[in-house]
Amino acid sequence: MLQTLDAFLKKWMLRFKIFSLLAATWAVFFSVFTLMGLRAGFEYDDGLAFSTPAFKSALEIKTEPGSKDYWNAVNRSYKLERTKPAVWLTAWFFKAFGFKTAILCQRDPAGSDSLVQNWKPLADDFYFADDENQKYELLEKKHFTIYFAASDADIIQARKAGVWAVRIRKGRKSVLPSESTPHKFKEPVLPLSEF
Repeated sequence: MLQTLDAFLKKWMLRFKIFSLLAATWAVFFSVFTLMGLRAGFEYDDGLAFSTPAFKSALEIKTEPGSKDYWNAVNRSYKLERTKPAVWLTAWFFKAFGFKTAILCQRDPAGSDSLVQNWKPLADDFYFADDENQKYELLEKKHFTIYFAASDADIIQARKAGVWAVRIRKGRKSVLPSESTPHKFKEPVLPLSEF
């Protein structure tokens, strides 16, 4: 009986020591990364979310592409979009290790209040950019450390801003016109990010 109790206690003490070591290691990384102010950015359309259904929905309403009504319809149709699991988990990984996470979206912000609120638990900031140059300015001004992007243009802007760029594969059924050629700039590609 005492041997069984001794074995049981040793087993659980070992598990407790391993857990304590892992928790302490995480705490060090979290503290250092938080104090350093490291930031991770994620492209929204075809990056963090497969947003083709929202764009198709806005076109069905017969609004003129690019108008305020069009962007209002796209932004309010966020529930039709599908989150990409590999990218979502990556974003949570960076957040858990003390990075400030941000989402960058090349859209007009019309009607985006519920979209932004939906991503609040994950994203510390949600930025809307009119074009690639505005994304470049955001990446440079906010001192991002790493940026996950699907389009070639965003990879170029991240490199220009001195940010480490990681490619997210674009979904095969995407209707968005941005070019996406993985490994074109010898950038790392996030595995399973096209799903």
